[in-house]
Order: sequence, then C-alpha cells, then structure tokens
Amino acid sequence: MKILIAAFFDDNFGDMLIRICFEKLLRAALKNLGMAQTDYEIDRMSLKEIDEEKIKSANLLFFAGGGIFGQSYLKLFDYIDPITRIAEANRIPVVFSSTGVNDMSVSDENRHRNIDLLRRSCIRAFSVRENPELFREYAKGSDLEIRPVCDPAVWTKYVYSHEIQKVRDEKMRSPGKTIGVNVVRGGLFRDNDCAWSLKKEEAYLSELKTLLEEAGYTVRFFINGNTLDHNAMGYFAENYAIPETRLISPDTTRELVEAIAGFDAVVAFRMHASIISYALDVPSINIVWNAKIPLFYQNIGYPERAIPLDSATPELIAEKAKSLLGDTNYAADPEYMMSLYRFLYETLCKQLYPDATPPHPIFSFERVAAELSNDSVPPKEDIIDYRTKLQKSEKRYITLFSESKAAQAQIKALKAETGALKKKADEQKREIAELRQNVRSAEQERKEAQAAAEKLQQRLDAINKKFPVRVYKKLRRLTAGLRGLKKQPSTKSRTP
Repeated sequence: MKILIAAFFDDNFGDMLIRICFEKLLRAALKNLGMAQTDYEIDRMSLKEIDEEKIKSANLLFFAGGGIFGQSYLKLFDYIDPITRIAEANRIPVVFSSTGVNDMSVSDENRHRNIDLLRRSCIRAFSVRENPELFREYAKGSDLEIRPVCDPAVWTKYVYSHEIQKVRDEKMRSPGKTIGVNVVRGGLFRDNDCAWSLKKEEAYLSELKTLLEEAGYTVRFFINGNTLDHNAMGYFAENYAIPETRLISPDTTRELVEAIAGFDAVVAFRMHASIISYALDVPSINIVWNAKIPLFYQNIGYPERAIPLDSATPELIAEKAKSLLGDTNYAADPEYMMSLYRFLYETLCKQLYPDATPPHPIFSFERVAAELSNDSVPPKEDIIDYRTKLQKSEKRYITLFSESKAAQAQIKALKAETGALKKKADEQKREIAELRQNVRSAEQERKEAQAAAEKLQQRLDAINKKFPVRVYKKLRRLTAGLRGLKKQPSTKSRTP
C-alpha cells in the first residue's frame, strides 16, 4: 500500500514538526492494525510542489495538518484545491488531519470555494485542531463528520524523547530560571491586520528583557527557524546590544525542540512555540495576532494565557511570565493527545477493513508514547530541514535580487528621465534668463523713453509758459501800432 503525506514544508519548523509527528503517529497506528513496515510505503509531498504522478500512484492521501485551510495571505488553498481535484479524478481517498484554518480574507466567493472543496467525494475523513463549528458550517449538507483533535506536535515529547532528556539532564546542572522569549518578523502583524511594527516589537522585547532580568531571571530570545524572523532578531540584537549568547536561531526542527526544552517558561508569538512548550510541559503565554492562538489555549484549558496584542504591555507580560514559573502541575492532557491517534486508527480501520472488525484493539496512551519514543527521528529529517531552509533562503534571495534588478532598471529609467528633465529645465532656465534680459532691456528702454518724454514735457511746459507772454507782447505791439496810425493826419484832406 502506498500512502502519500501532503504537508507544508517551511523554514518555520513548527510546520515541519507537524509532518514529522504526524508520520510517527501514522506508523504507530499502522502497526496497531497489524501492518509490518514492508506492507506499506510512505511518501511525502510539499503542498507547494504538486507531483501529479505521486498523487495518482497513492492508495491513500493524508494532509498532515496545520493552518492550511481557508483564504489567507499564505494562499495554501490554491494548492489544496488542485491536489484534491487530481485525487477526485483518480478516485484516491483523501484524509484531512488536524486541520487549522487561516480565514483572514473571507468573502462569499471564498466561502463557497471552501464549501465546494469539502463536498468532494474523495474526502473520506476530516479532523480539525481548532474551530470545528466553522468547518461544520462549511460541511453542512454533506455526510462529512468534523472531528476535533489535537495538533500532531502535541506528541513532541515522545517523538524527540531522547533529545529532550539530554537537554533536561544538562539543565539540572544549571542554576537559575530561564525564560524563552519568541521573536517574529514585523511583517507578521501587518499580514494579519494588526497595528504592530518591528520597531514596536523591538521596544517591547527590550523592556520585557529588562523587567525579567531585574527579577533575577535569564532571558533568551529564540525564533522558530524562519529566516525572516532570524533577520528581525538580528536587527533587534544589533539595535539593543543583545549578546549572541542570548540568541537562539535553530537550523532544524530538532534544534527548535531542544531550545524550548531548555526553558522554564515561554513567552511566545508563534503558535507552535506554545504547542511545543505544552508538549514538553513548559508553561507558556502567547501574544495574540491571529484567532487560532486563543482557540489553542481554550483547547488546553488555559484561555487566560492568550494575551490580546493591544493589552500586551511589557509590564503585564513580565508579570504573567513570572507567574508561569510557579505552575509546577502544567502537563499535556493524555486524553487530548489521544484524540488525534484515535482519529488515525479509526480512519485507517475504515479504509483497510471497511467490512470487518479490526484485528487489534486500539493502543493505550502509554503504548503509543512508547512506540513514538522507540521510533527515533532519523538524521535525514535534519537534512530535509536544512534543504528546505536553504531553498526558502534562495527563493527569498532571488526575489530580493529580482526586485533589486527591477529597482535598478527603474532607477536607471528615472535617471534618464531626470536627465531629460534637467536638460529641459536648463533650456527653460536659459529661456527665462533671455526673457529676463529682454525684460531688463525693455525696462531700460522704457526708462530712457520716459526720461526723454519728461524732458520733452519740461520743454513743452517751458514753451507753454513762454507762449502767453510772447502773444501778449505781440498783441501789445500790434495794439500800439494801431494807436500810432490813428494819430497821423489823413493824406486825403491835404491840397498840393
């Protein structure tokens, strides 16, 4: 029998842990049903690297779990949809296990896409780690039963039992209490419509560190593996002079588990930092930036430990973190953990023995835990982690390189445009200078014309002043001449 596991491969190792723990539980359930390892073959497929031939050749396809369902910036629905279409066309039974929902972009169209997917006949079983009511609403009208179960990573303590014991043995020799503080990229808040930025996160982290250290605790900052989270933590450390000895940046899932195993309490942002803490009996609180976080804490019976982002002051978080250290009874609930194992066992029973009673009863919790502890995680999983992280880093580098090249081309075009505009501006400056010179020349000519006009006016005024006098004098002479003529004797009265 060929079983294909479809999972989200990511450098956020919480997602890798889901697949690793799920596969271990699946192997335990197959053994429980009397199947030897030679009776089946398990293959894996990344959600974002759809292999149609792998799907067609499978006898059973499992989605391993995580927040893969719904409509969000992760766009995972765009991969789940074609995978299930291929399975539907080839009559491959599909099982969704421990499914989480990231419905941040819900619309009527998206909701109908979710509903249509759940009504595909290839889907034989469906379990969810959170919000079963929403999935039941999507599945309304179908025969699909929605079963609530735990996240596979809740079994981490047994999947990585040897590594965890080694870390705890070393910790026994170290005095004092250590609180792990999770760091994430600033864009995570923006992507989830939260009014936080990296700058605000950094100020919060710095003040929280001061408060916890003043109370006598060691603070270590850690990430879940994501390279963008790594960059954010490095930027924070540089800005606030945090020594490298206080930073943990795991390169594998194993290293992330070992890091959390070394803490006495955890202040988380990433939900799987809280899930791993719960699995390892390390009390935690989680700052809420997504609705899935309070749903997880409700499931484990500690809703008050999911702190809303708008009230997560450093003072409040510091007090909450200190109070966690007194919770010596914090431990994962075996009944909650078995919810997923029962689902896998019963689902396999229906697929392998549809008309018969299963050959063996379900394992007890202790037997499942023992099976997982004896089935250690092979080194090849570390290689997969390294390869995944390298591929993600390469993709991000190529994206940044492409964006840089595009920006350079844009800068070059802008420079050319700027040069043309500068040339045009220079021409306009010359034209303006010429116009100004023409204006100055015209102004000078106007002034000269005005001065000439004023001189002419002065002459005219002078002439105008002299003209009446001259006329008067002329008239006087004429008048005097006329009077003289009147006084002379007339020539007509004289006789020669």
